[in-house]
Amino acid sequence: MQVSERTISVTNSTLSTLIDELGTECQNVITLIHQLQLPDLSDRQKAEILAELMSAAIHLNVHCGEDFQTLVAEEMENLSDDDEEDFEQINRVFT
Repeated sequence: MQVSERTISVTNSTLSTLIDELGTECQNVITLIHQLQLPDLSDRQKAEILAELMSAAIHLNVHCGEDFQTLVAEEMENLSDDDEEDFEQINRVFT
């Protein structure tokens, strides 16, 4: 399942791939949440959905670790300084 057919506009190809994978996993989480909202689920169905949700949450936690954050910060550093004040505010969030 792909989030979008559009190209992600970052210069680092690794970061682009990670962002695409992040979007796919987030879509998976949304799907699982919607499944949990279905009426009349059996306990077995709930257990399977919750197990998949836990797996997705663990994957997201690992996926968004320090390496991902570093790639995002590096990408931000490569942006133009036209909006330097805005950039500094965003950068403070990540540090």
